Amino acid sequence: MKKRLFIGTKVRLDELDKVRKEITSFGIEGKWVEEENLHFTYRFLGDFEEEKIPPLILSLKGKLKLCRAPEVVYRGVGFFEKKGIPRVFFVRVESEGIQRIKNAVDQALLPFGYPLDKEFVPHVTLLRIKRFRRATKFKSYVHRMKDFVFGEGKVNVVTLFESKLTSQGPIYTAVEEFHLD
Repeated sequence: MKKRLFIGTKVRLDELDKVRKEITSFGIEGKWVEEENLHFTYRFLGDFEEEKIPPLILSLKGKLKLCRAPEVVYRGVGFFEKKGIPRVFFVRVESEGIQRIKNAVDQALLPFGYPLDKEFVPHVTLLRIKRFRRATKFKSYVHRMKDFVFGEGKVNVVTLFESKLTSQGPIYTAVEEFHLD
């Protein structure tokens, strides 16, 4: 049996209602991430054999115990494009220490056949865009919000999540939590 897994950190952000109203006013439509599901991902594992989860937890625990809890600032917004059209709208995650956690996660995954990730862009997805209009207003908004701080703090927990896809949206369940000092 397999479980759909990812490794991430849950996030709480301020001022999201204001952002949602403004983006919606531009005629942009899509699926907003529920507040309880806000997170940033170190690594998406996809379907993972259940019997390999205990050794994965041990490997992650061994690598992450060497990491300190880094300071993080959630600042500014951005988007990922597909064929020149914004498809994912997000908040940027700024932190020098996040890369050390990402490296530890990648090292823990090597024995399970996951190669090192080449590119890591820490972000918190807010909206998966389905219909995009008013590009000028949207890009102006992204520029205007480049220094807006949605929150800050320490990343004290890295979580191995199971993700179950439902018609109402994904349900994330913590399989194991790794606490950082």
